Amino acid sequence: MTGIVLHDFPLDPRCYAARLALSILGIGHRVRPVDVYPGREHLADTYRALTPTGLLPVLESGDTVAIGTVDVLKHLTGGDDSTATWTGPGVERWLDFAAGPLEAVYAAREIALYTTEPPDIGDAVAALRTLDDHLAVQRLRGLWVVGEHPTIADIALYPAAALSRDIGIDHDTFPALRHWLRRVKALPGFVEMPGIPVFP
Repeated sequence: MTGIVLHDFPLDPRCYAARLALSILGIGHRVRPVDVYPGREHLADTYRALTPTGLLPVLESGDTVAIGTVDVLKHLTGGDDSTATWTGPGVERWLDFAAGPLEAVYAAREIALYTTEPPDIGDAVAALRTLDDHLAVQRLRGLWVVGEHPTIADIALYPAAALSRDIGIDHDTFPALRHWLRRVKALPGFVEMPGIPVFP
């Protein structure tokens, strides 16, 4: 892939998933910062021509525009055999989970970070419990989220799980998830983002 541009807001965990994938996969790219807070640039008319709903991240790759974390991750791993191991059976289910139930973590986090209201974390805790239960079974078998090696499902799920402390969720209550977070952080090419501690 050549001429890749990632439209990115550094504090957005969905954008972080794209940055994480690009780094782990070793794909060269340029970053175009988007002033989401306070500028609301992603909602301006000129930007809506690129992403009509204002959804980030946006990845431009040649004539292709991928919008949203799932589409970006699929595009990054759909080009050639070098990324084939990052996809496979079972991945789609967990991409849907990342874009569905796990969004409750992001919604609560945005309330906690950008308002004075206390976030409702009930749905976020339930989603993380589902993921932790699944990871507990996978851990006994020495597996990642869907198999013997990491996939884009791991990358898509990681930011919400790692940043859940921002809404007061203690990882000590999710031991399998905590172990998996450490495994992801040990992947070659792993990069941090604000809010994710450097230590394992």
